Amino acid sequence: MADPAILSMAKALAKGLEISRNFNYANLAAFTAVYFDWLLTFDSEVKLIWNAQGAKMKILYLFTRYLPLAYSPPYLYYRFGNSTSSECTALYKGIGSAFGVSSICAALVVTIRTWAVWGMNKPITYTLFGTYTVAASLILGFFAVSLKYTTHDVEATGILKGCIPDIGSLYLPASFVVHAAYDAIILLLMLIRAALLFVSITNVVLLFNQGDYEAFMLPIQGAIRSISACRILLHVRMQYEELQLNGLSNITSCPTVVHIERGVLESRDE
Repeated sequence: MADPAILSMAKALAKGLEISRNFNYANLAAFTAVYFDWLLTFDSEVKLIWNAQGAKMKILYLFTRYLPLAYSPPYLYYRFGNSTSSECTALYKGIGSAFGVSSICAALVVTIRTWAVWGMNKPITYTLFGTYTVAASLILGFFAVSLKYTTHDVEATGILKGCIPDIGSLYLPASFVVHAAYDAIILLLMLIRAALLFVSITNVVLLFNQGDYEAFMLPIQGAIRSISACRILLHVRMQYEELQLNGLSNITSCPTVVHIERGVLESRDE
């Protein structure tokens, strides 16, 4: 008859392998989507972003598009590599910081678009950008505090590879509560945000649950935010270029595009 202790360890190991496999599937799916979308739009990106005038737009696009591309390889090592506890902590801090900055830059793109749709009047300006500033500060602040409580323990058997974080506090879940709340505000103004709101709420539920899948949706949310925000910028640039070719004769038919370009994205470095 098998030793109960060995059976218990085997069951725990099998569960750990299953969770690790599911996490890795989600990570690979997210990063494949980010890189695939980048390849699909690279020619448009060169033409509409890097060869166009305007420093503000380029900086915003750079952070939104290329931070997820930059932290993807380290995150794969974080999930698949054989790192020490200190290496895992360093990777977690760097990747998490890049994820946070990329997310708030993507949120800024959608905020600008929403602001333009509403005509850039003063009440909506103060409401949107005031809310955005508070939300971005809370998101980054909660993440910074959560780092003090997040640990990485070495897996005892040595069979499971990759870093396994123990969140250890409610500060990281709280940052995603802010994410979801801000998405809800945007949803009230722009109904096209419904899918991302669902992902944000799912993250909140998983993180507060403090279970095995608490960070399962994080790379997926990062991918969705990056792709959707970059698509918005490319779409705006494409439409504005068409308007310029037509001598802006169709300005009344695309007021949102013109508002974004003239009011925000065209950098006049004075």
